[in-house]
Amino acid sequence: MKRSALYFGSFNPLHYGHLGVAEYVIMHCDIDRFEMVLSPHNPFKDKQMLQDPQQRLRDLRKAITGFNRKLKEKISANGADPKCCKVTVNDIEFHLKEPLYTYNTMKELQKRNPDTEYMIVVGADSFKIMPKWYLGEDILREFKVIVYPRKGYRVKTMCRRYKALYLEDAPLNNISSTQIRNGEL
Repeated sequence: MKRSALYFGSFNPLHYGHLGVAEYVIMHCDIDRFEMVLSPHNPFKDKQMLQDPQQRLRDLRKAITGFNRKLKEKISANGADPKCCKVTVNDIEFHLKEPLYTYNTMKELQKRNPDTEYMIVVGADSFKIMPKWYLGEDILREFKVIVYPRKGYRVKTMCRRYKALYLEDAPLNNISSTQIRNGEL
């Protein structure tokens, strides 16, 4: 079985915090692929706040190309040998019926790629509210979840409850796309 870590998001805009999560998971988790799954419209977000989905997809692909080049150089310089050495962009949600729910996307991916074990990468802030997502309890039962720490979110007990992998030693990235859009950074 291949192991693929999926990092869902609007990436509106993509920032160094997202890329830091990707790099840390690649370097510290036993995965074969790291995929950024761009959501054209997250059901929790107002469409008016989102940049055009096709533009976000183009921007994400361009940014990931540059990121992969730098990641490859960093891996070579450090002598590291992770199984996964790059990030890919997955646009599956552009081809699914709305509303877009993580559970439905995960099931569709499983159907298309039965030889792959899919894991979800989330920040502690998102993990804290996952039980409230559409079929959130099912997601937590059926899929492995990798939780990246966020300042102010204590989720270790919840991680134990759902058998999620908590990346306790990961560096904190205190940045959000909302802060960037609001000109706070």
